[in-house]
Amino acid sequence: MRIGLVVDHPKRDLPGAVMLGYQLARRGVSVVLVPMYEQAVDVPRLGLDALVVNYVRPVNLDLMRNFAKAGLALYVLDTEGGVLAEKGGNSPPAMAAHVKGSGYADILAGYFFWGSRLHDAFLAAGTMKPEQLHLTGCPRFDFAAPRWRALLDGEPRGYLLVNANFPLVNSRFTGKPGGEREAMVRAGWDGAYVDRFIADLKQVFTNYLAEIDRLAGARPDRTVLVRPHPFESEDVYRNALARHANVLIDGTGSVLDRIRNAAAVVHLNCGTAVESVLLGKLPLQLEYLNTPTTAGHAALPARVSRSVNSFDELLGAIDHIERETETFDFARVHAADIAAFFHLNDGQAAERVADVLTAAGSSRRPYVSLLATVKGTRDKPSLCQIVKGAASAVLGSAVTERLRSRFNRARRDKRIEPVFVGTLLQRIATHDGASPSQFTARRARCATTGLPLASIAIEPAR
Repeated sequence: MRIGLVVDHPKRDLPGAVMLGYQLARRGVSVVLVPMYEQAVDVPRLGLDALVVNYVRPVNLDLMRNFAKAGLALYVLDTEGGVLAEKGGNSPPAMAAHVKGSGYADILAGYFFWGSRLHDAFLAAGTMKPEQLHLTGCPRFDFAAPRWRALLDGEPRGYLLVNANFPLVNSRFTGKPGGEREAMVRAGWDGAYVDRFIADLKQVFTNYLAEIDRLAGARPDRTVLVRPHPFESEDVYRNALARHANVLIDGTGSVLDRIRNAAAVVHLNCGTAVESVLLGKLPLQLEYLNTPTTAGHAALPARVSRSVNSFDELLGAIDHIERETETFDFARVHAADIAAFFHLNDGQAAERVADVLTAAGSSRRPYVSLLATVKGTRDKPSLCQIVKGAASAVLGSAVTERLRSRFNRARRDKRIEPVFVGTLLQRIATHDGASPSQFTARRARCATTGLPLASIAIEPAR
């Protein structure tokens, strides 16, 4: 059996994909990690029985229909799925209605849920058959559980971690004006609400930068590590905070590593407050910077955090961070607010997903089609898609991806390197008491031509 896992943003999603790949390989399954931008040309050449995709957005529906038509069993494990809105395009009822009404429900073999809130919404709406809905948790958070936490980087270093969450108003990738607004409206948000939200967010972002500046100046003996969202520009932070020698701007590496090494996490409406609680690190929410609109957009991060209602209160909490951490009831917060969205913090999400996938098995013929690669798996491909597909078929996507990433920073950030996958795979195996030699990680090759692909294959020893 061979299963593909689509990887959206490697910095955020690759460790969880490798963890799931490890659990599948332990069960004798061949696994391929497929870069999201290359799925249309790589998937038809990998000989897959099943494919786990990263979302169910309208932009990918035709591609998914063609995969399903070719015989692939399609599953969804959301790239983003924990911090859901109470209303709007990514609220549980809206997401359930979208999957049911869009046509996705007709082509999916199964859906994996981070938490019970979305799972129950799908059940209540009759979106799919109950046996197709699997409450598993998300594998990327397995590393936060005590079982796997030792795989994270190093020992606590005591800095204040300031996490940012403003890609809508500080985008790293330039696009057409109003593109962010259009994306939210397409996702189901009311246009007037989006206009109000973005206007408020711009002001909140300005105030957030000012508060980081004040904090760094008020506590020059404290190292402040500012971590922009992966889709944010770091230049704004560097320019705003350049005068402070105690401030580092660094968005590299795993956010779980950075949280584990922090004394506390300062944020505003950032989903990483959840990871902070999972890792036993105090999340400090700058509630006094919120507007009613930004506060209501995604309420979970505030609910799981220690609310700070003034700058002086922030300084007081930081000056007594050990006492504040000791008195924060992490277990109660997880049970009351996190479990419904992120399930159990037991380090077994990847195992639950792997059990479902292997139990399903496959009696279908593995999917291979070089013609589909040339057409970009589209019925009516554009000339650009045909050129890309043909070049990939002739040269191999490992080559074409590398060439395109030289001129496109977004693509460069989403490349998957075999050395990272192999190193993490060996570390996971060793930590789990398995022999590292049982597993290999190398570039996948086209089943027809043998050319190297952008995708990475994880194989159990034969």
